[in-house]
Amino acid sequence: MGRRDASVRDASRWVFNRLAEDYARRPPYPDALVDRLAALAGGPGRRVADLGAGLGHLALPLAARGLRVAAVEPAEAMLRALAARAPAGGGVEPVHASAEETGLPAAAFDLVLIADALHWIDPERAGAEAGRLLGPGGAVALVEAAPAATPFMAALGALLARANPRAPPPPSGRRRQLLALAGAAPARAEPHLQEAPLDGAGLAALLRSLSHVGPALGPAALEALLGEAAALAERHGGARWSRTLTLTWARRPPP
Repeated sequence: MGRRDASVRDASRWVFNRLAEDYARRPPYPDALVDRLAALAGGPGRRVADLGAGLGHLALPLAARGLRVAAVEPAEAMLRALAARAPAGGGVEPVHASAEETGLPAAAFDLVLIADALHWIDPERAGAEAGRLLGPGGAVALVEAAPAATPFMAALGALLARANPRAPPPPSGRRRQLLALAGAAPARAEPHLQEAPLDGAGLAALLRSLSHVGPALGPAALEALLGEAAALAERHGGARWSRTLTLTWARRPPP
C-alpha cells in the first residue's frame, strides 16, 4: 500500500486490485475492537481517517456507530467494492489515495487508523501524513494481527511457510517510527481476539486473499495448497480463523 515509486493511478502496481472478491469473505473484526476505536475517536459525529481501508471492514462498522469515516484505499477495485457495500449517506467517504499522500484536509480528524496494513506502508511518510491529518488531542491507532496459538492456526501457519518460504517477516520498528512522526505519545497496547469458523469456500477465499499466497503462488501450487488446507481443516474438526489483534494507540497532546 505505499511503495515510494508506485502511483495510485497505476492499477497494475497494487496487488489488492486482484483480491477484492476474496477479501469480501474475510471475517469481520470483533465488536469490542470497533467499539474501542469509536471511543478513541470520541464517539458519534467525530471524524476518522482509515488509511488502507480495503473493503471497509472497519470503516463500515465505525460509520454504523455514527462516526464520519474517510476510507482511504489505493487499490481501485477494493475502493469500488467498498463503495458498493456502503449504505447511501452512511457516513463513509471513499478516497482513492495512498496512506502517505491522502489529499485530505489538515488537522481535520479525531482518529487516524491503520489496520492490518502497517507492513504495506512507508512508516516515515505515513507517520508525517498522520500527524498532518490529526487535530489537537486526536489519536493514532494501529491494529496489527498475529495468528493465535491454536493447533489449527499453528498447523496452517506451517503449511503456508512451506508453500512460500520467501514470505516477508513481520515489520520491525515501524510502529514506533510512525507514532513518533505523527507526534502522538505515549503508546498504549491492548489485545483483542478475532475468531470465526470458516467453511470450505471461506477458507479457500481467505487463503487466496493473502498477498503471500494467492498472488504469489502459481495456479498449480495454489490449488495444491488449498487442497492441503482443506484436509488440514478436516483433521482439526473444521477451520477456525483465530488471530490476536494488538491495538496500539497514542494521542496527540492538546494545545
